[in-house]
Amino acid sequence: MQTNQTVSGSMSMPVLTVGPEAQVQQVLALADSNGVHHFPIVAEGKLVGIVCTCDLQELSAEAKVMQVAWRFVVTVPLDSMLIDAARLMALHGVGSVVVMNERRVGGIVTREDCVRAAPELGQLLSDARCAACGTRFHLRPGPEGRCICQDCQVRARDGAWLELGDGG
Repeated sequence: MQTNQTVSGSMSMPVLTVGPEAQVQQVLALADSNGVHHFPIVAEGKLVGIVCTCDLQELSAEAKVMQVAWRFVVTVPLDSMLIDAARLMALHGVGSVVVMNERRVGGIVTREDCVRAAPELGQLLSDARCAACGTRFHLRPGPEGRCICQDCQVRARDGAWLELGDGG
């Protein structure tokens, strides 16, 4: 494994950010036209959240994305190792980490960026799975500190029975 590879060589930049007043329709249009899935939310130069297009599915087109934004954003400094970014993604069950250049958003690294740059990271990243259904996609922090996917989270919120197992 290339342990000396930093996130700066694999991150997407310039990163597309949105403001806290951005509406769902605006962010989805940006996603479609730029092939982007994750959007850091920046207010007055400060990172205040992050939103994924999967988070927007149940909102009206006029809703503000801040309603469903994740306010705990996993970040790494610009000089971080790629393997450390991948470990953080696996640990927190997220699909991206925001790369900070001093106190500003400098880029973003996704699971796909990690695997493209270092295919051997695929195993590390595939270990993060939904504790209910086993999928590796659209994971969120869930009950008992375990990862849960967007679909299972919606089912649980709608009162459907949800059994946490080993994700397999």
